[in-house]
Amino acid sequence: MAEEFVPRDNCVFGRKVFFINASFIIEQLAKGKLRDMEYETYIIEDFRQAKNILRKNPDSICLVNLDHVGTDSLTVIQYLNFILSCEEDETLSSIFFGVLSVNTSPRQMNLFFYNLKLPCGYIPASPDREDFAETLTCILDVNGAKGRRQYVRATCEVSGNAFIDMTIKIGNFKLPLVDFSSVGLACKIPEKLCGVIPANTNLPKVDLWLYGVKLPAPLVVLKEFKKGDINVLVTLFSKNIAIEVRKKVRSYVFRILEGYIDIQADYSNPDDTEYPLELAKKKDMVVNVDDLSAAEDPSNPGDLEEISS
Repeated sequence: MAEEFVPRDNCVFGRKVFFINASFIIEQLAKGKLRDMEYETYIIEDFRQAKNILRKNPDSICLVNLDHVGTDSLTVIQYLNFILSCEEDETLSSIFFGVLSVNTSPRQMNLFFYNLKLPCGYIPASPDREDFAETLTCILDVNGAKGRRQYVRATCEVSGNAFIDMTIKIGNFKLPLVDFSSVGLACKIPEKLCGVIPANTNLPKVDLWLYGVKLPAPLVVLKEFKKGDINVLVTLFSKNIAIEVRKKVRSYVFRILEGYIDIQADYSNPDDTEYPLELAKKKDMVVNVDDLSAAEDPSNPGDLEEISS
């Protein structure tokens, strides 16, 4: 049976959220509203790369859309067998799976509840986007998607692509970023700037450069600290920063993070498994579709595929 919904926090960093076989609406929510709400969401475009990516992101959440999207989509039973195979794989057993579908017939839902752990449950894909988004956020919160982290942050490993340009009394400085989010940034500072800019200092005229794009980004200094051999200045964006600038900053955060996920794919080693069209048998269970009473399904008991939207 599916687990009861009790809080499953990943206290500090939260969990990455991956979507497989995302419909247009799901992709819009994942890359729009959910990211605006600071959930770290990704679309796995190539199903054959799902296991490669998930293995490198243990304890993540993975939501599989059961409804047919394209020619590469699996059947409902094949997706069930895919999740079963992950549960039985030690390298994937920490993934928090859930499924999405417009089909909420007891017959199909019970098939998943009886055969999978499914910590994120069977999630009705409501045609009302606001209702659907609210349901998704509840599921993500229950399963610790955010943890204590309130804002998604990207690190800047390539120098020169992300920096701030500011002028203060002692001169002009171009300071490379250490990391940044939609609410602020941390940058490296030279020794001669250490102790020069105290906490709560307003820096109203700062240009933030992200991959060749200049953004006006007034800052307020939060603190200064030393990280190994690096002196770091931590700042927040001023309250009067333009909403559009904040949105662009967030988009760059995810541009960087998506790049990290993309390089985790291994196209020389895709998942070529031919997942069965019938339910795979396990020792410790399993309730087959034929064992479920047709009376449980008030709609069409013979149809386990999605209801097309």
